[in-house]
Amino acid sequence: MACLGFGPADFEFFEIDDPDDRAAAIDGVLRPKLRRIAAECLPGLGRIAGKPLHVHDAKAARRKGQPPEEALVVFCDSEKGYRGVPFLAVVLTREHLHARVGVRGESPRRGVMQAAIAREAANLARKGKPFRKLRTFAAWNHEELPELAPAHSVAFWMEQAEELAPGRPGIDLGMALTCEEARSLALGDLLGVFRDLAPLYKLLEHA
Repeated sequence: MACLGFGPADFEFFEIDDPDDRAAAIDGVLRPKLRRIAAECLPGLGRIAGKPLHVHDAKAARRKGQPPEEALVVFCDSEKGYRGVPFLAVVLTREHLHARVGVRGESPRRGVMQAAIAREAANLARKGKPFRKLRTFAAWNHEELPELAPAHSVAFWMEQAEELAPGRPGIDLGMALTCEEARSLALGDLLGVFRDLAPLYKLLEHA
């Protein structure tokens, strides 16, 4: 099976010091590659999600004068955008490729998603192997990877439920592959990671 095509040069864009130059390089080179990969992923992700998904060419939030620290493409069931709804995302950073699931931004749905996670916290904690490499990226500083999440703990999932309360930042969970692993990553491998994340996505989506 052919690899996705990520190489050392793709990750080196995050070494560019000038904020505008880095943003231009990411927009000009990485985004087209992510769009291509998104198109390849879309049918498989739709099967994993159990419904058709839409692709959104997302831009990572950053402070003025600060260079972007990640490049991402997002999948969700809304044609209008992914704000306030469950999403899946492929993310590139300085040293890693991430597969993520989360909810960002306010929406009327957040209350029912919060209740769903709280209700299913014990079941999520029992998932075991699929969540063993889970990390929390919601407040990540883009330096060292966040520690592995205690996904076996009911308390962890109750904390995630609280992050969906109004006014809170939402959730952003996922798994990280090193840039060396990404070089040999095939489409089926990436979909396999999203398959591990699917129980959480489906819980949020069906709430």
